Amino acid sequence: MTDPTVRPGLAADAEPGLAAGAEPGLAADAEHDFAADAQRHRRDAPRHCPRCGASLAGGAGISVEFWQGTDRIFHTWCATCRWTGDIIPTTEMIGHEPEPG
Repeated sequence: MTDPTVRPGLAADAEPGLAAGAEPGLAADAEHDFAADAQRHRRDAPRHCPRCGASLAGGAGISVEFWQGTDRIFHTWCATCRWTGDIIPTTEMIGHEPEPG
């Protein structure tokens, strides 16, 4: 039988104290669970609007975190430019550059 608190593909080193493969937010201790999740949210929430670059701090915007599968998604609104959208943090990105010439 599989452990319901473990999901493959999640980095255990992202949060000290999490078991390998453990999902943040599913620890046995509810108080520790909330505190660790709140700390991750404060650390990872967008600080600037991706459209205009304005700060989202101090009521100049809002970012609400939710999970969809293994993705953490920040639904974000900017008061400065009125942009609204989802921001999905990434740990790795593969891109390309056009050939010179």
